[in-house]
Amino acid sequence: MTNNKQFILGSIIGLKKEFEEQYIALHKHTFPEVLNRINKSNIGDYSIFLHNGILFSHIVYTGNNYEQDMQDIGTDQSTREWWKLTDQMQFPLESRKENEWWAGLNTWYSFDSASKPESKIVRRAFTIPTSNDLPLTVPKDYFGDIDFWGTTYNLNCLRIFRGVDTCYVYIETYAQSDISSLLDIIARILNEKNILTEMTEVFHTENIEMVSEKARKRVFVTGCFDLLHSGHIAFLQEAATYGDLYVSIGADANVHHLKGRYPVNTQSERKYMIDALACVKKCLINSGWGYIDFEQELEMVKPDVFVVNEDGHTPTKQALCLELGIDYHILKRIPHANLPIRSTTSLRTECTIPFRIDLAGGWLDQPYVSKFYPGSVLTISIEPTIEFNDRSGMSSSTRRKAIELWRNEIPHGDAEHLAKMLFSFENPPGTEQISGSQDSLGIVLAGLNKLDYDGKYWPEKITSNTDEETLAWIESNLYLITLGPRGGSYSPLDNTKIDFAGAKKLAEATEECWDAILRKDVEAFGISFRKSFEAQIAMFPIMVDEEILQTIDFYKDKAHGWKLSGAGGGGYIILVSDKVVDGAMQIKIRRKSNL
Repeated sequence: MTNNKQFILGSIIGLKKEFEEQYIALHKHTFPEVLNRINKSNIGDYSIFLHNGILFSHIVYTGNNYEQDMQDIGTDQSTREWWKLTDQMQFPLESRKENEWWAGLNTWYSFDSASKPESKIVRRAFTIPTSNDLPLTVPKDYFGDIDFWGTTYNLNCLRIFRGVDTCYVYIETYAQSDISSLLDIIARILNEKNILTEMTEVFHTENIEMVSEKARKRVFVTGCFDLLHSGHIAFLQEAATYGDLYVSIGADANVHHLKGRYPVNTQSERKYMIDALACVKKCLINSGWGYIDFEQELEMVKPDVFVVNEDGHTPTKQALCLELGIDYHILKRIPHANLPIRSTTSLRTECTIPFRIDLAGGWLDQPYVSKFYPGSVLTISIEPTIEFNDRSGMSSSTRRKAIELWRNEIPHGDAEHLAKMLFSFENPPGTEQISGSQDSLGIVLAGLNKLDYDGKYWPEKITSNTDEETLAWIESNLYLITLGPRGGSYSPLDNTKIDFAGAKKLAEATEECWDAILRKDVEAFGISFRKSFEAQIAMFPIMVDEEILQTIDFYKDKAHGWKLSGAGGGGYIILVSDKVVDGAMQIKIRRKSNL
């Protein structure tokens, strides 16, 4: 019979700030196969803690062949898939040795109680800066009567790991003990004036519920998934950490209805590829119509969890899940490490032609509005990093004309001349409803643009702003919430009330918005942004419906201002906020023209 040996291992690694929330969420839903591999490799006690961008791990190994057990973990396929998700979020520290990912720490002090715990173990970890005066090894009786401490503070174990300039203190108690005095004692013993700072527990093997295949949660994901790429795989792998993954894809006809084009791969091809993924339990094809085309499949699967990307989140989906008692999770759109962010749009054409957003003044580019009162439209040119829906107010129809005219990129030449060319191409002689020139100008002109209209189709003056600080400020304060396109028979030109008072309010609000942006006054930006929208719907009341108003009402306390993405209604609600809006997307403004 072979005697097992026990090893105590401590190690640290950096965690990128932008991944903290996602990293913690992932470790609450660790792959069961990963946990099984940890257990088979004789690691019975594994904790991870976080503070100030540093992850600290504490591992207890009890076995007789440590090297082989670690090798088995490294070659396990499920574990390697897990590392693909987590490695991109971490960064190794300079103190690591060759071939280390996590930097190993020296066990500076270790105490284990001889008594058996009487109740559930409470695990805590702390960090404290240390000086070079700390001895390399612990002198005898350095901690005095440690057995007395153990009894006084219900200690199960006390371990101190020494890094380059920081110590990590791991403490287990077998009761919810007040150990504040013990922490003061440890800090004094370490000759430090600083107190120990508690770390946040991210993971422990006992805190992850090991469930059978039959009892695992059902997870539901829906989308088009055309031209399957690394972004899709990263999303599906993360969604699968919540349980057995069911993917329900849009039917070809409905994709055409929503996006104005058929997918490159048919629904049968897309289903075949997704079914072949190891992380997917089953793939279905949606049988419904419109943006919520998956209700029948949702009823069939009866999921416990519904997972979306931030660009797939809509209040309607969230409300449906709330009504049905389904947990709703929004994931950030993050690729695997060292891989670019991909969208199906970019893979179809590698097209760099941008979209556009009108920030304020939309409708003033139409002579039947600006003839009552002259005014400006503010536009920003948007990089195609997001696959915006058709008929959603992002000038997607004008963009399609630009692609038809120029294929994959805007050609070299005079910017305003090219915008006139695009405007003429989209509005040939005989066109009944002329598309406003803010669409073509908003696409062709980089950055932020102020277009001054006075009763004509083309602006009297164009003022461009490509200042990096200004554009970055706009990006940081804009958030998009997906609504989906409006119905086919909808027309914003019904029941209009266009007059001098309405056009004047719209023009004045736009000037206020321009001034607020130049001052970088986010509150004034939000107020004028909202005033511009209110002036629009006073003249074009059918721009909004009850669903849009309810969604706006939900986000009112989260933003300084709001409007729809474009004057036609539907698509996206755009919020002005200096605080992060959960579940919302952010855009990238096109900085430089390639003209």
